[in-house]
Amino acid sequence: MHRLWRVKIMSCNRFRVLVVCLVAGFVAGAPLASPAASQADAGKASIQERLNRLREGLFSGTGRVNEAIKELKGILALDPGSAEGHLLLGIAYRSQGSPELMGEAIAELRQALALNSSFVPARFYLAHIYLDLGRAERAREELETALAQAPGNPQFLALLGESERQLKNPRRSLELNRQALQIDGAFAEARYYLGLALYDLGQRDEAINELERVVQSGPNAADAYLSLGTAYLEAGRFDKALEVLLQGTKIDPARSDIRIQMARAYRSKGLLAKAEEQLKLATPKGAAALPSSFSQYQQVEFDFYLEQGLVKLERGQLETAAAAFRKVLDIDPNHGPTNRYLAEVYLRQGLYARASEYAARAEKLGFPLPEDKRRLLQEKFRRKETGGHE
Repeated sequence: MHRLWRVKIMSCNRFRVLVVCLVAGFVAGAPLASPAASQADAGKASIQERLNRLREGLFSGTGRVNEAIKELKGILALDPGSAEGHLLLGIAYRSQGSPELMGEAIAELRQALALNSSFVPARFYLAHIYLDLGRAERAREELETALAQAPGNPQFLALLGESERQLKNPRRSLELNRQALQIDGAFAEARYYLGLALYDLGQRDEAINELERVVQSGPNAADAYLSLGTAYLEAGRFDKALEVLLQGTKIDPARSDIRIQMARAYRSKGLLAKAEEQLKLATPKGAAALPSSFSQYQQVEFDFYLEQGLVKLERGQLETAAAAFRKVLDIDPNHGPTNRYLAEVYLRQGLYARASEYAARAEKLGFPLPEDKRRLLQEKFRRKETGGHE
């Protein structure tokens, strides 16, 4: 079964507004200054005004991130004890989408927590980054601490549910996201995670229903369209898959993973020229634009070469197909279907020793050649052994 591996944080307006509200709510709830501190408060008033402006710009998408980073560094030079300043700098680093800056983002959020351990927005955003990096265990730790400080928060419950799903606990994810939806039935992100958990549990039709509700509810999030389109593909509903995936490309034309799934849908319908068009738009370089972990980028690369190999195999372009399948196996040598596909390619090329090698690997991994091809390979290989050469 093709994995719905796309579990990056939904980049929808609801998520941006949520963090703004968390930050703003914390600042608004801060204790009033004493009269003796009024002069210091007056000195910090302009700094808070600048932070408010930067916060609004970062989460509305209208701020210039590089300029925001420069200004936040200046603010922290004046007021290194500003937990909100460190939080916003961490968010700004993360929004750059650069793996090199993820460490800087974590360091800033950790500094915010060192200044105020009850500053739950920092834990929430830190958990998001840990999920970006594929560190679901660390995300779970942060969210459990945040929930101890803010019990029943639906955003924390939903993200904890997604952490559990990534830790191979989909039933626990189901429970947590249903709790979140009982508190806020319109919370699209919780419903999205619920759909992913249902899919992992093999409840594909129920998963599709939940993902359809997410898409219909209106969040402008490419991930929801990608996951729903992939689920349609698994159900053999190729036209619906193409319809939904096309909507995803309108939201984010640069998403390689959506293009790959469109290529898969076209190939499944026998439209190989259209599949190749999508693959040309989905080169692995395009995946680098995604704010994802190296493992997620590697998954995009894996899917790209697998789909390319399948299209070229159907076209009879065996050399290109074999090269693509070898790249897949460079990433995951134990991928059973690809070992079988490569065996089939070598069989058609008359390279029977190589075909036998990969057929044996595929069978060991639970993906044997079809019986007719297995008999043909055995016959051809015996003939080569008794007097021929490849």
